[in-house]
Amino acid sequence: MNSTMNLLLRAAIAAAASDREEFVDKVGSMIENKTGTSPETAEKIAGNIDQLVEMLDQQLFIRQLTGKSNAATAALEEKIDRLATAIDKLNENLEKIAGK
Repeated sequence: MNSTMNLLLRAAIAAAASDREEFVDKVGSMIENKTGTSPETAEKIAGNIDQLVEMLDQQLFIRQLTGKSNAATAALEEKIDRLATAIDKLNENLEKIAGK
């Protein structure tokens, strides 16, 4: 991932999670509405998603600072792809649960 894309991704993450409490509340509400789970469970899941996003942002920042090689960039892109796939699967499962 080139430095411009890295910077843009980090900016998007920062904008989305600039207010952690609001982010967790909104995502928790979405999960609660889709799955019918308790507010506490939905908030816990949303908090875990927030932690994953924060970890991704930190890793992107470290990669940007250290100027890792193309091999490291490819590994990071693979991790991002796996994270995106996992989020897609989570959304599919939430939609299945909501459809019951």
